[in-house]
Amino acid sequence: MKGAAKTLFFLSIFIASGAHAKIFMCKDASGRTLTSDRPIPECADRAVREYGNNGVVKRDIAAPLTAEQKREKQAQEDRKKAELAAAEEQKKSDRALSARYRSEEDIATARKRDSDIVSEHIAQQKKSMAIADKDWKDAHAAVEAQKKKGVVPAGLQYKHDRSEKSVRELKFRLSESELELAQVHAKYDLILQRFREITKTASAR
Repeated sequence: MKGAAKTLFFLSIFIASGAHAKIFMCKDASGRTLTSDRPIPECADRAVREYGNNGVVKRDIAAPLTAEQKREKQAQEDRKKAELAAAEEQKKSDRALSARYRSEEDIATARKRDSDIVSEHIAQQKKSMAIADKDWKDAHAAVEAQKKKGVVPAGLQYKHDRSEKSVRELKFRLSESELELAQVHAKYDLILQRFREITKTASAR
């Protein structure tokens, strides 16, 4: 007996035997068709079809998810939540950006203000660096001259070491300030790019 005929056969038996409120039908692990008027234990982990007492399909009950499927479903839900949260955060950021900057000129003015502060700091550091570098070179020359005579005085060696340390520290702070300036410009590049995107979207509506 073929599958469809077998299904009708079993259903006709149940319907003929009495009007049941529900009829459950499924295939077990070995492929046997099982039919009952109550949930079938052998098909607890398999898809089940529920029929009404007139033999019409009421609903299909999907098989329970496997552990791997549950993990994948949870991962998909987590990704969707993260995407929705990111989209909402972007909307808030866009609203704040639009409220703060009315034009590209506003952005250029803010960029200049912030970059000028850091640039001025860099200029001062370079002046200090030039002075410290001269002090170190003078001290280094003096130490080398004393070495030729024999012993380097402790005070001169201390001055040499201190000026050398000062040069290293100023170089480090200068590199940090130059990095900060680059970050300021990168920040305003992104702001300008997003501002143009928002403006373009608004004008297209």
